[in-house]
Amino acid sequence: MKHQKLIYWLIAIFAVIFIGGALIIPTPAVKQRVVTISHFITGHQQTKGATREVANSKLGQKYQLSTAELTQLKQLKVTGIGDSIMVRTTDDLKQVIGTFNVNAKIGRQVAAAPAIITQLQANHEIAKNVLVNLGTNGPTSASAIDGIINQIGTDHEIFWVNTRVPNKKWQDSNNQLIAAAAKKYTNVHLVDWLYVSQDNDNWFADDNLHPNTLGDREYVATVGPVLAKYGK
Repeated sequence: MKHQKLIYWLIAIFAVIFIGGALIIPTPAVKQRVVTISHFITGHQQTKGATREVANSKLGQKYQLSTAELTQLKQLKVTGIGDSIMVRTTDDLKQVIGTFNVNAKIGRQVAAAPAIITQLQANHEIAKNVLVNLGTNGPTSASAIDGIINQIGTDHEIFWVNTRVPNKKWQDSNNQLIAAAAKKYTNVHLVDWLYVSQDNDNWFADDNLHPNTLGDREYVATVGPVLAKYGK
């Protein structure tokens, strides 16, 4: 037991010295090791495929965002149009987005979007950046997606989050249409939530569809960098 306690103390002392030294001499390699240790301690792991430097702040660590990304996101005004996935993640998105006005509803279909957009435009409530999370609750079509994009207009940046709907036949077809639209229109940007989340069932509630608390955080870690890169 004495030997085990000694080992634990030595590990703790090494960690303090290592992290302290990293803060004094912040080379990229050392900073990455410090981030890795921080993730081990806090349970916050890097989002799949991410290579960016994470800000040394509460929001940076929580949502795996860089200082530059956090700064850019805080300057953005974003309108959200979505279904239950956006209902679930709104509070976390508001943590990093400067102004985030949301119109989201459980069970919403893609077909509901045109009426919502018309009302937002009539009230002058649609921001330059529009985050769309629709396609979860049923199949859609290329014409429906094209109609929404054209209705929002070319003077807006549109960020469309693709769908994770396990065991539903429309998941892949909807996602193919969203990806095709992102290639077709220069102002449409795909947020590939399915790719990031597909091997992480622990991010979701029992239905394997709606994010849990961990999934909410990872959703923001996925949406945030795309918004920061292309947002106006």
